[in-house]
Amino acid sequence: MSYKVILTETEETELRKIVRENQNRKNVLKRAYCILLKNEGQKNINITQLLGIHEDTIADWTKIFLKKGISGLLQFKYSERRKSKLHPYKSRIKRMASAKSIKTIEQLQKKVNRELNIDIEYSWFYRYCRKYGVYTILKDK
Repeated sequence: MSYKVILTETEETELRKIVRENQNRKNVLKRAYCILLKNEGQKNINITQLLGIHEDTIADWTKIFLKKGISGLLQFKYSERRKSKLHPYKSRIKRMASAKSIKTIEQLQKKVNRELNIDIEYSWFYRYCRKYGVYTILKDK
């Protein structure tokens, strides 16, 4: 689901000021740009490419902005999110994906299940692979 952002003139001015004053703070800068781009009507896929962030991140930031405004967006911490059970194996999964015998996410999913004893639902695993660059390894073969 894509959330729509319509900024007031004051909010847009404040976000542009935040961009000018936070050039060395990458996370603050990306959050401000994300909301400005949503306001311009940019699609999430364009924002992911421009800012190098995941679509889930865009949804998170947009929801927070709509609920808590600019201050809520800037103060948001990801500490409450639980880590994926795949997180400790990220580099190993990338190595598995590099194997010649693995050509699809489904094959990789089965190998992860077999070797790491982790059962993952396909659509979730697909998103995980997209988010962490595993999908590109498979796609580039």
